[in-house]
Amino acid sequence: MGVVGWTLVVGINAAIIAYGLWKSRETHRAVDWMLAARGLPWWMVGLSMFATAVDSGDYVAVAGAAYQNGMNFITDWWLGITIGWMLVAWAVFLPMYRSGMFTNAEYLERRFGPSTRVISVIVQVIYRTNVLGNVAYSLFLTFNILTGWGHLTWYLVVAIAAGAAIYTSTGGLKSVALTDSIQSIVMLVAAVVMWWIVYDKVGGFAGMEQTLVEAGVGEDVQLAMTHVGNHLEEGVPAWLVILGWIITLSAYCIVNHSQSMRMLACRSEWDVKMAAVFAAVVTAAVMWFNVTLGILGRGVRPDLPTEQADQIFPILVSELLVPMGGVLAGIVVAGLLAGGISTFDSIGSALAVVFTRDLYARFLVRGAEDRHYLWVSRITTVVVIGLSFAYIPFLKMGMVKFYLEMVGITVLPLMTVYLAGIFTPAHPASGLIGLLVGSGVGLTRFLSVQLADRLPESLIERFGGELPIWWANKWYGFLWSIGAASLGVLLTTLVLGVASRDRLRGLVVWLPKPPDDDAEWDDSGPQSNWLEQTRKELVSLPSHPFDDPGVSLPLWKRPWLWTVVVLGVLSWLNLVVLW
Repeated sequence: MGVVGWTLVVGINAAIIAYGLWKSRETHRAVDWMLAARGLPWWMVGLSMFATAVDSGDYVAVAGAAYQNGMNFITDWWLGITIGWMLVAWAVFLPMYRSGMFTNAEYLERRFGPSTRVISVIVQVIYRTNVLGNVAYSLFLTFNILTGWGHLTWYLVVAIAAGAAIYTSTGGLKSVALTDSIQSIVMLVAAVVMWWIVYDKVGGFAGMEQTLVEAGVGEDVQLAMTHVGNHLEEGVPAWLVILGWIITLSAYCIVNHSQSMRMLACRSEWDVKMAAVFAAVVTAAVMWFNVTLGILGRGVRPDLPTEQADQIFPILVSELLVPMGGVLAGIVVAGLLAGGISTFDSIGSALAVVFTRDLYARFLVRGAEDRHYLWVSRITTVVVIGLSFAYIPFLKMGMVKFYLEMVGITVLPLMTVYLAGIFTPAHPASGLIGLLVGSGVGLTRFLSVQLADRLPESLIERFGGELPIWWANKWYGFLWSIGAASLGVLLTTLVLGVASRDRLRGLVVWLPKPPDDDAEWDDSGPQSNWLEQTRKELVSLPSHPFDDPGVSLPLWKRPWLWTVVVLGVLSWLNLVVLW
């Protein structure tokens, strides 16, 4: 790539990390490390949410998924994550924000009991370290091509992860949010540059389509590349695929604490809602380039085998970017690296907070001082990032495919319980039952499909043939997981009755806590009150950050207007223009 390119890659990212380390000097309390003392503005939170959601894995995995699935994959990022962010900003996270909670898992204990809090921590650790594994694998694939080091490239990836772990562990959320904001700009520029290089080389979408025709690629694949309503899975209706993508990213927003952590750190409820709008706009723009990059990749390699689809981004880098060298190559690789670092720091810090507050301080070590828990969070950050490398061997099935299977087993039942807790008077015991039933059905479906794939055909025919598509296909599987969890919640509530209004007050979106109700919530049992003390350190926040919170805002400053506009425009583009 040349000296100039590598100088840009190292210089840009080293400067960002150095800035994060410099800002970390301001972090002295756990409340600063975990929630930035609830003082972050909407634009910083929005950029940080984007940088957390879009990582280096989304250069490689998203390009690979778009290469396989076509234009319908844009729904994931235009509607799925937008609906998810709007849902949490306007409903799911508001009771948590108003009650001064630090984590979404803390909400589950208040609403459904301690067992759901513990399960939530376990699910988040499994779910999010999988994403870190994707990031590490993506960096390896790309840097292996750029350096030609072979397996020695893993040492470079480990060094990158270690650098992210160090500045994240020292500074916490404020440092992470600041560096995320800068990294997001680098990522945006890199996405545009890489897209334009490929677009120009293949002759745009028309050139890509002509290449597919000349290569004899089927008409179904050609249509899927440019139309959301066409997809490549037989027996699965288009509406189910669209719904599946929306569910996947909505669950990401609700369950994932690296998102709730940022929203709960906003300086006002207005900032929470505007951060969701801003994050949706930036993400939609960047992911247009990342998704269509994989589609345009068909113009370079029209017929890669399915198991090699994740190689399309490294191939584009190798065949189109590396020969150019210089500044453009440096910008793209710097953006790829910035995306990886931003996700390492975001997920590492979020899981550290979840572990420290929801397991360690809540159940294991209850009597320590604030400084002790601060150091536990810092150490856990490093450990979490290190553990993520254990996922690497499982990613050969395709990064997005493996991710979707994980979602169906663990994340969707948890999302269902969150929604039941926020919107319904479900009985407290129903949360655990719903989680167990939903995850049990999801795991049973996954294992039965894996077993069927490994049995000889003669044995499969003996037992009546292949598994029906309504059971084996992952999109139908999402509905099974959600339906089973919902049924568990419903039946338990029908048997035991609904929760009382006193228990629900402040925990459901339709029954807020009275403004003068300052009663503390006991984290159950004889323990240190550090959890409660840190909640008291959070200042009382206004509804919006402007001079007089009591004054009605002009129309153009009202979050609901921008929410409607952004969601409406993206829905029109996704379901009408590109259909």
